[in-house]
Amino acid sequence: MKNNFLFIILLFSSISIAQTDYKLIIQGSRESSLLNPVYSPDANKIAYTQQNYKGIWIYDLQSQTNFQLTDEDAAGFGFKWSSDSKSILTRTAKYDNQKRFNAVKVFNLETKSSQQLADYKTMMPYLPNWFDGDSKVLIPNKNGDEVFDYSVERKSSSNKIIAFERNNKIIVKDITKNNEMSLTPINDAQYLNISISPDYSKIVFEVIGGNMFVINSDGTNLINLGKGNRPHWSNDSKKIVYMITEDDGHEITSSDIYIINNDGTSKKNLTNTNEFFEMNPCFSPDSKSVVFDLINDGSIYLMNIE
Repeated sequence: MKNNFLFIILLFSSISIAQTDYKLIIQGSRESSLLNPVYSPDANKIAYTQQNYKGIWIYDLQSQTNFQLTDEDAAGFGFKWSSDSKSILTRTAKYDNQKRFNAVKVFNLETKSSQQLADYKTMMPYLPNWFDGDSKVLIPNKNGDEVFDYSVERKSSSNKIIAFERNNKIIVKDITKNNEMSLTPINDAQYLNISISPDYSKIVFEVIGGNMFVINSDGTNLINLGKGNRPHWSNDSKKIVYMITEDDGHEITSSDIYIINNDGTSKKNLTNTNEFFEMNPCFSPDSKSVVFDLINDGSIYLMNIE
C-alpha cells in the first residue's frame, strides 16, 4: 500500500511539472540531483554539477549529449566559463584525515585535460577569477592576490574589470586603469555571490543573513533589492535573475525564481509554485530564457521568459 501511495505522488509530480512552462533539458534523479547549471558564453553548452558540488558535467545543446569534465570534489561550486567557451576555471578540493586542501585548476573542454595553477593548500577561502581577457587567473588572498599567467594567445576584451570579496570588503580591480578600489557598502557585513555586470557599470551582491543589493561599480547608488540569492546578470546588464529560498533550519521549505530590473523595479516571480523548489537560475546569453535546477526530481529545466 505504501509503495502504491508513493507511486501516485511521483506520477502526480511528473504531470504537474509537465503542465508548467518548463522544458526538461537534463534528466536527474532524487538520489543524485543535478544542480547549478551555467550556460557557456556561446550558448552551445551548459555546465552543471551534482550533489555536494562534486564534479562538473558538460551538456551539448546541439548534439544533446553529456560528458564528465571532472569528478573532483567541490569543482562544481563557483566555476567560471572562459569567454571563448573552451575552458572552465574552478577551485577543487581533496581531503586528508578529514582536513580539506584546495587547488585551482583550468579544465579544457576540447582536450578533456586540466592545468593546475595553484598547489593544494589548506587556506584558500576565496574563489579564483578569470582576469585580463582570460590570459590570467586571479586568486584573492587575505594578504593580497595571487596572479597566474594562463594563455596570452586567448586574450580577449573581457575580464578587464572584476569584482570579488576580500576581508569583508568588495574589491573592484580595473586593469585598464591599473588600480583597485575597496568598497564597504554596508558596515559590518559579510558579502557573497558578488557579480559585476557585463558592461562593468554595476555590482550585485548578497549580505550573509541579509538582503541582496546593487551598487554602481564606483561605489555610489546602493539599492536594496530585498531578499534574494544567487543573482545572475542578463547580457545587456539591465536585469537580474535570482532565487528566493526559505528553509526551516534543516530543509528547504520553498524556492522560486525571480527577475528584477537593475534599479530594483519590476520585480516578478517567474515560477510562483508552492509544490516545486526551483533554484540556481542562469540567463541564456540572449537573455530570452533561464536554465535552473529543480530539487523535486533532481533535473535541470529551461524556461522561456519572453
